[in-house]
Amino acid sequence: MSFIETAEGKRLFKRYLAKFDGKSTQKVYRSEIRQFFDFFRGDIDQLNKSAFLRYRDHLAQNVGAKTIKRKFSILNQFFKFLEKNLKSFSSPVGKSYGDMKSFQSRDYAKSEAFEEQLTKWEETLICDSTRKTYLGQVRLFFRWAGKEPKDLLQDDFVRYRDHLLTERKLKPATVWNKFIAINGFLKFMSIRSRKFKNPLNFGALALIPAKKDKGYYSVLTKKEANKILKQPDRRTLIGKRDHAILRLMLTYGLRAGEICKLSYKDLDQERVKGQQRIWIRDRKGRIGRRADTDIILNGKALQAFDDWIENCGIHFESNSPIFAGFIWSINDGGLVVNHAQVREKKPLTVKTIENIVLKYTESAGIENRDRVISPHALRHTALTLLARAGITLVDLKWLAGHQDVSTTMIYLHSVQSFDDHVGMHNPLNL
Repeated sequence: MSFIETAEGKRLFKRYLAKFDGKSTQKVYRSEIRQFFDFFRGDIDQLNKSAFLRYRDHLAQNVGAKTIKRKFSILNQFFKFLEKNLKSFSSPVGKSYGDMKSFQSRDYAKSEAFEEQLTKWEETLICDSTRKTYLGQVRLFFRWAGKEPKDLLQDDFVRYRDHLLTERKLKPATVWNKFIAINGFLKFMSIRSRKFKNPLNFGALALIPAKKDKGYYSVLTKKEANKILKQPDRRTLIGKRDHAILRLMLTYGLRAGEICKLSYKDLDQERVKGQQRIWIRDRKGRIGRRADTDIILNGKALQAFDDWIENCGIHFESNSPIFAGFIWSINDGGLVVNHAQVREKKPLTVKTIENIVLKYTESAGIENRDRVISPHALRHTALTLLARAGITLVDLKWLAGHQDVSTTMIYLHSVQSFDDHVGMHNPLNL
């Protein structure tokens, strides 16, 4: 039973509301006070500052700062009335200047609700390095803004942009990346709650996008790709692993992060016509639209894959990563599978994949010229070679895991050369 349901509480509540007889505010005051006592069901002498703070945080999940301020102003007046009319009762609001302010707003950036939302958002981020960076950028913004998401306006983002560019003198590309993280978090919030609408108009900020590294659009020749594939020493276990990884990247265009995330449960248990289906889960893209796609291993890619699986000596469980890390063993005098990581189900990192690509690119003696041969360059190479081989746009989009067909068109543009381009095939141009 709450205080206003007791005999004394009913009497005082009725007496207080009588002050507003004939006024429209009476209904509002009655509703707000009842809402509080529906939340706080304890004895009136147990009412303290902690209870007020819990109520504030409870309200903040659904309403903005202005609404919270109004609600606590109404409650404050009622508790002042109780102080005068209820013996031994002292309002938890306090009488010093600024006491009320602590109840009317909270530091969202330090709240448990914020950390819970960040944790749930973090689970949707694929790359380990992205998680750490994005979480940091979002925390910095909300510490600077001092507001809850529902209270943000476009002007807040404009001021933050100007603060970063003018006061902190950060590079435009750095500012772009910061807002990518902020926008991602707010989009996630809007997907989770129908009541929340992303207040950020990203395009209106007129930010300058970060340039892709040169390796993003680099394409190897077929000869160069084959040279890389010949580099791993397949007599060694680590060579078998690296060869399988390179085959998957150069045959199917898998991203580095997708290689790392491959688990034993992603393999179909039965093969069809001697071929192995693997599912690529939670691919890059917008939250809620990341479709699982499958690839079918055959030929040299399947041979390399089987060579690793059959010789690695790992007892695979459902959540075991397909590819394991290695560690130096004094007893064996060489690199061995890191079985501690295998037991802990720790996947490879994107950095490991980057090091593998760098190692074999250098040993193959491939000249970089103006290129950066990154894992994404191997992906770009695979998809470009497939486009040149005549794979349809629909199939290429599916394999690449693209959500927008315009992204896939990049590879079709790469197909054209002076020896073979569309102008040579249009009958009207012959």
